[in-house]
Amino acid sequence: MQYNDPTYGLQYFEEILIGVILIIGISAFLFFFFTFYKRLKRLKEERIKTAYQKIIDHQLFVYLFEDKPREVIIENPEFSNNLSSNLFKRLSIKSIISLHQNYSGTYRKKLENFYADSGLSDYSLKRLNASYWVHIVEGIRDLSGMNYQQAYPRIVSYKNHKNEMVRTEVLLGMIKLKGVAEITKFTTSELFLNDWVQSNILYLIKNEHIPPPGNFEELLNSKNGSVVVLAVRLINHYQIAELYQTLSGFYQKTTNKKLKREIALTLKKTEQIS
Repeated sequence: MQYNDPTYGLQYFEEILIGVILIIGISAFLFFFFTFYKRLKRLKEERIKTAYQKIIDHQLFVYLFEDKPREVIIENPEFSNNLSSNLFKRLSIKSIISLHQNYSGTYRKKLENFYADSGLSDYSLKRLNASYWVHIVEGIRDLSGMNYQQAYPRIVSYKNHKNEMVRTEVLLGMIKLKGVAEITKFTTSELFLNDWVQSNILYLIKNEHIPPPGNFEELLNSKNGSVVVLAVRLINHYQIAELYQTLSGFYQKTTNKKLKREIALTLKKTEQIS
């Protein structure tokens, strides 16, 4: 029989070996092909990004420093013809936000108006409809960072989102748009404001020079323990002297070690506590 022929086994082995070599060869070819294709695609995208960025930088410079009406910039074909590209929109928003963080007064307001009137705010609003939480966070951050007040109801609607990062960004966005008093809307919330979140809130308040709220008592009586700790840190930041006596009473009553430590740090310089 054919199976007893010693040459048959050798032939069968050779066929298997050739098949393996072909598979390896095809796999290697496909790997190098797709690697080369991805590299070409990335280089093309970089060239497009560079071209877009040049247009954006020029148009924003003209708008800010040559006092051109924003309608002229928005309707300029160099700008308007590229607004169909999501990449162009993302780069524009990134550039506007960067400038917004580095300027104040009239320049800042001009950038906010440009963001709203150019339709870039609509792109950020659409990000809120995304299924991926990172895009929702990005949308909230852009809208609140650019002081787009019309987005406030949409942002608040995500207050109880299942993702903690989204809920945290909602709180930061609410503070940016409406002030520190917005924290009271979380006094009965189960959202835990850990030290990282609280440091972000305090940094935001310091960086944006947000004035103190008028409802510290409500924060101190919160059922959310992390909000109470934040309230103490805010009193320390704003140096609300009229509340030092209240904090002293809190210190005597509370058994929460972390809260005691925060109150002690706040009252240390006031001689309200020994």
